Amino acid sequence: MPIYLDNSATTPVRQEVVDAMIPCLRDNWGNPSSIHSFGRKAKDAINHARKQVAGLLNCDVEEVYFSPCGTLSNNVAMIGRARFAEANGMGRHLIATSIEHPSILGPAKHLEANGWNVTYLPVDAEGSVSPAELEAAITEETSIISIMWANNEIGTVQPIEQLAQIAAKRRIFFHTDAVQVPGKLPIDMDKVPASSLSLSGHKFYAPKGIGILYVRKLNNVMPVVYGGGQEMGLMPGTESVASIVAIGEAAELAHRHLISTQEQLFAMQKAIIDKVCTVDGVRLTGALDLHKRLPGHVSVAFPGVEGEALVMRADLRGVCVSSGSACHHGIFEPSQVLKAIGLSDREARGSMRISAGSFNTLEECNKAADILVEVFRALAASADLAAQSSDKSKRAQPGSAGFQPAST
Repeated sequence: MPIYLDNSATTPVRQEVVDAMIPCLRDNWGNPSSIHSFGRKAKDAINHARKQVAGLLNCDVEEVYFSPCGTLSNNVAMIGRARFAEANGMGRHLIATSIEHPSILGPAKHLEANGWNVTYLPVDAEGSVSPAELEAAITEETSIISIMWANNEIGTVQPIEQLAQIAAKRRIFFHTDAVQVPGKLPIDMDKVPASSLSLSGHKFYAPKGIGILYVRKLNNVMPVVYGGGQEMGLMPGTESVASIVAIGEAAELAHRHLISTQEQLFAMQKAIIDKVCTVDGVRLTGALDLHKRLPGHVSVAFPGVEGEALVMRADLRGVCVSSGSACHHGIFEPSQVLKAIGLSDREARGSMRISAGSFNTLEECNKAADILVEVFRALAASADLAAQSSDKSKRAQPGSAGFQPAST
């Protein structure tokens, strides 16, 4: 059985979540907009799920909106708020960071192409945003700030409460992509004065295709998709009742088991780091202080080896992880996140992300770490042999210092 350590990409669906979904698929399949008994039962199920999510976020139920995914939640928050700003003569200056998810950088680029001024804040070598640099970047025209709570690639957790407070003092709309946070860190919207926040169900043991957008009361966001009046008009379209019930159940479980899950993830994280980082040349990327890093998250760079090769070799040995580099038409492009924290292209191409989840055990994480150590060392040896072979070939070429033509 393969050891799955790619939980930052997606998680399995918890059995309790599956069990909660089944009645909605088999019996309670009515349209929530219908006023008959089938519709009312479906609507009640959605209302219950909204209360469960509000419990996770410590917010009012009226502030919770269900969406098809985290990407759409981010787009609605960014573009929807920008539409409101434009309609009300507000400034057109957006502040984001250089390590945001593409579902934030995409809307930012779109707004930039349509006349907005966008500031991309730098991060330090561990991926942290400086509150002082955020304050310095704010102008009279700033109307939106978007900063990711915790980074999916390097695991760094931002001082989100402090950053959100900076925006709140100036009455600037503050959005945070918190997709990686549920079940790993507490979320308390009483303490974090963000205007909006996005989540995605498949990152915390619900199925794919369901997300959440939190919008604080008195913060206006205009829709970017049009249709019916579902989700108070912000996310029109007939609701996927089973998926909404699923994310509600997952939210309640994440909130209920947070402390025990954190302890479990920290133990597995430390075990992996203690073994993998003993390999010469392997360096931890992101926050070095584990209390400033997502529990269970490990990201490393291994210069001289392609990340995709690491992933494929690990997969052949029964360990599922991921790489920060992306392949486009056979060309490996280093992650913009890794480059933003100062890694060279050579270092960034040799990246690996190992992310444990609540279904993993300490025993299998230790086993996986031993396998990964072997993979690192084997690929390093192969790379050394290839380099030596290339060096010999160069020395043997005509015109090179080491080439001696045969006498005639």
